[in-house]
Amino acid sequence: MQADGLTYPAAGWGTAVPRAGRILIPLVLVMPVLAGVLAGVLGALLPAMGYFPALGGDMLSWQPARDFLATPGLRRAVGLTLFIGIGTTLLALVGAFSILVTAIGTGWQVRWLRRVTSPMIAVPPSAVAIGILFLLAPSGWVVRLVSPWLTGLTQPAGFVLALDQNGMALIFALLAKEIPFILLVSLAALATLPARQIIATGTGLGYGRRAACLLLLLPAVYRRIRLPLVAVMIFSLSVVDMPRILGPSLPPPLAVLAVEAFENANLAQRFPAAFAACLQIAVTILALVIWRAGEALASMLVRLTRRRGMRLRQTSRLLTPMAVLATLPVIAGFAGLVAAAIWSVAGSWFFPAPLPAAFTLRFWERAADLAPMMTNSILIAAAASALAVTLTLFLITHGGRWRQLVYAPLLVPQVSFVLGVQMVLTMLWLDGSWLAMIWIHMLFILPFSWLILAPAAAALDQRYLAVAASLGATSWTRYWRISLPLLAPAITTALFVGGSVSVALYLPSLFAGGGRISTITLEAVALASGGSRQMAGVAAMLQLAVPLLMYVGLQSWYRWRYRGFAGMRAGGLH
Repeated sequence: MQADGLTYPAAGWGTAVPRAGRILIPLVLVMPVLAGVLAGVLGALLPAMGYFPALGGDMLSWQPARDFLATPGLRRAVGLTLFIGIGTTLLALVGAFSILVTAIGTGWQVRWLRRVTSPMIAVPPSAVAIGILFLLAPSGWVVRLVSPWLTGLTQPAGFVLALDQNGMALIFALLAKEIPFILLVSLAALATLPARQIIATGTGLGYGRRAACLLLLLPAVYRRIRLPLVAVMIFSLSVVDMPRILGPSLPPPLAVLAVEAFENANLAQRFPAAFAACLQIAVTILALVIWRAGEALASMLVRLTRRRGMRLRQTSRLLTPMAVLATLPVIAGFAGLVAAAIWSVAGSWFFPAPLPAAFTLRFWERAADLAPMMTNSILIAAAASALAVTLTLFLITHGGRWRQLVYAPLLVPQVSFVLGVQMVLTMLWLDGSWLAMIWIHMLFILPFSWLILAPAAAALDQRYLAVAASLGATSWTRYWRISLPLLAPAITTALFVGGSVSVALYLPSLFAGGGRISTITLEAVALASGGSRQMAGVAAMLQLAVPLLMYVGLQSWYRWRYRGFAGMRAGGLH
C-alpha cells in the first residue's frame, strides 16, 4: 500500500477487511481528528460573524470585526507578528544551514550535532523562555557575570534586554528552539540524499566544498524540509506562552491579543476574540505568501549563480562566523536552564553577585503545592501519547487518504484552532473535562507520532511477514508478533516525543482545561509572569522532569523487553 511517497505494510490484521469496511474504517479512525478540524474552523468562524447562541449571538453580524479592529495598537501588533514569524523562520533556516555546511564532511561533528541539539527539542518553549528571562533581565545572569568589573554597575541595569517592545528577545528565545529543530530535520533529509556524490560533482566542476553545498546540496535539502519550515513559521506567528514571559507587551503579538480578549471577564468579548483568531489565519496566510515570494527570489538567484559559474569564495568564508553566531541562541537556551536551576535553590542572591550567597531547598519544599499540576501533566501526557501512537498505528494500515488530516493541528495557527475548539467544547459542556484535555493533547501529538512511525512502518522488511505467513501465522499473529516488535524502537521514540509535546502545550491546556485542570506549564508561565524567581525556577525544572521520567521509564522498558534481541539494541531512544 502506497501513499505520501512511502510504502506502508499491508500485512497485518486489516488485509481481510471487506470493501465497505475499507471505506468506513478510515472515516472512523480519522473522526477524532476530523472532529477537531471542524470544531476549530466552525468554532472560530461562526462567533467571529456574531453567531454563538450560548452567549446570546443568534444572528450573523459584523460587530465582532468592528469591535476588534478598533483595538488600540492593532496595526503594530500585526506588524510585530509578521516580523517575529518571518524573522525567526529566516534566521533559524540560515543559522541551521550555516552549521550544517560547516559540519558536513566531518562525521564526528555531525554525530556531535545530533547529540547536542536533540535534548533542546524536548525542552518546553516556556521553560526556554524562563531561562532566557533569567539571563537577559536587568539583573540577569549575563549582566551579573560582567558586573561590576566590565560594566561598572553595582545596581541592576537601566536598559532592558528582555521584555523589549520590538520582539528581539522573543526571536532570540525562539531561535534557541527552532535552530536545533531545523538542524535535526535537515540532517534527516540529508540522510536521504547522495550527499558525497553531489559534493564531488560540485568540486569536480571547480567549486569549493562549501560552495558545492550551497549551490547543489542545500537546495535539495530545502525541498525536503518545506513542511517543517511551515510548521516553524506558523508556531512563531501564533506562540503565546513565550511572549507572555519575554514580551513584547505594548502591544503584544496578535495571538496574545486574541487570548487576552478571550480571557476578558466580559463574555461578550469572546466574539471579537473569535474574529482575532480568524485574523490570525489571514496574517499567517500573508506570511506564507511573503515567504513563498522570497523563496522564488532565492531560487532565481541560485540558478543565476550557477549559470554564471560564480565560485562564492567570499560567501563561503562567512559560513564559519555565521555558524558560530547561530550556536549562541542554543547555548543561551542551555545556559538559561542552568540559571533557572540555580534560581530554584537560591537563598539570598544580591546584585551583582554571579552566584547566590546562600543555597536553600526551601522553595523545593513548597513544590508540594505544584504536585497536583505535575500529576495532571504526567497523566495527560501518558494517556494522550498512548492514544496518539495507537491511532497512528491504525492509520498506517487503514487510514487511506484521510491520513493527511493528521497534519492539520500543525498547519493551522494554534490560537485559531484551539479557540475554535474551545467554543465548541463550551457549547457541549465539555470544557474543563479530562476527556477534552486528553483529546486536544492527542490532536497535537498525532502529527509527531505520524512523522516518526510512518517512515519506520514503510521501512519494515516485508520478508519477515512473508516467512511467517508461509509458516501458517494468521494476519493478526503476524502483526502482533512481528510488525509491532520491529516497530518497538519507533514506538518508544514516538511515546517520548509525544510526552514532551504534551508537557509543552500551553494554549490547548489553557483553553481545554477551563481553569479546572491545570498543568505544570500553565503554572510555570503564571509564576514567570508575576511570581518569585525561585518558584519560577522550580516550575521550569519540574517541566523538564516529566519528559525525563518518561525517557527513563521507556528506556528501562525497552531494554528489559528487548535485551535479548541483538539486532534491536541500537533502536529506540538510543
